Amino acid sequence: MKNVTFFTNGLVGVGGAERVLLEASSYFKKKKINVTIVTFSLDKNALMDYNSKFRIINIKTNNYANRIIRLRKVLKKLNPGIIVGQSSLDCMYLYLSTLFTKFKYLSYIHGSLFWLENDYLKYSLIHKSVFNKIRNSLIGHKQFVPQKSPLNIFNQLFFNLVAAIEYFGVRKSQKIIVLTKQIKWEVKKLYNKDSIIVRGCIDKSLLNYKPKISIKEKYNMKNKKIILNIGRLDPRKRIDVLIKSFFKICEKHNDVVLMIGGKGPDQGRLDKIINNPKFKKYKHKVIMLGFIPDNEYFDYLAGCDLFAFPSWTTSGIPTYEALALGKKVVWTSEAEEPILNHKNVFVANPNVNDFSEAIHKALISKVVKKPNLREHTWDNYFEKLFMLSKKATTD
Repeated sequence: MKNVTFFTNGLVGVGGAERVLLEASSYFKKKKINVTIVTFSLDKNALMDYNSKFRIINIKTNNYANRIIRLRKVLKKLNPGIIVGQSSLDCMYLYLSTLFTKFKYLSYIHGSLFWLENDYLKYSLIHKSVFNKIRNSLIGHKQFVPQKSPLNIFNQLFFNLVAAIEYFGVRKSQKIIVLTKQIKWEVKKLYNKDSIIVRGCIDKSLLNYKPKISIKEKYNMKNKKIILNIGRLDPRKRIDVLIKSFFKICEKHNDVVLMIGGKGPDQGRLDKIINNPKFKKYKHKVIMLGFIPDNEYFDYLAGCDLFAFPSWTTSGIPTYEALALGKKVVWTSEAEEPILNHKNVFVANPNVNDFSEAIHKALISKVVKKPNLREHTWDNYFEKLFMLSKKATTD
């Protein structure tokens, strides 16, 4: 396993999946592995502070046939011992580009087709028998996944073909890695393939982290309780629910402020909510921070009193990071993590009434001793990935 290729169809955003890819690449590189990242679309901002650390090949084409042909040529040139994909869609590309070759691949599936808003493969005939069962399994699925496909008949035919290829692509993967039991269950339903749950998502430096700057001093908030959320401003993150929940608890708590960090397509809608006349009394308590630089991110987490996470997900890197810093966390009931039973975690359904009540309970509770998260570090996570990759080369 001298050469390992990490493949993703697009590296264009700043989020959890991108961070996993880049952290994994870093870990393999420390193991003296020649690492190459291959993608069809690259935004250098998505590299965060990892820029220039890896060899990156950007195959710039939107044509499906060209993607397969050129990816096949690149893989033959790189001659990787194993290829690591990042999604079920990546499995489709890898399946076609490695046909009749010696190359093997494994892949993460961070979220199945039901977690990808514009992925129409979930409506295909091959998944028809399990569609309603999966859609009805979580609040967010019913909220964000329409019951029927919005596509016309011709596009549906195309996506049915693609779905069949993706199905066989996932089936051919040596190993499938998921984060939670919910995703494992969805993968089994969709592809009739077992997957392996591997957890872990925090930098080990957080276990003994000392903030470089005080957020409360920076914003003159010494006598305030800071509720914080940092992430991409996307409708699926439900920041609208957080803002409305915050305004509701302001009636009981005079000393609270809400800080929201990040950029994204939901910015305009969130601004309208904040500036709604009915929230005029409390809108000055909401601070939109914009993009938080990587070198200040942990300091913001360390400076808050409560991290609120209403996002549609079964896991969440920021929540673990906040817990590692000894913070209280309000987490959506869709989460599926062993840490949810800790007394610093408050679980609520992702609606304004329930989420505001959980925030209230968290604010009036005392912080208890932070959980031991040594088993949840990136190093432990990627060591498991490394061993699975090594085993996949001989299977």
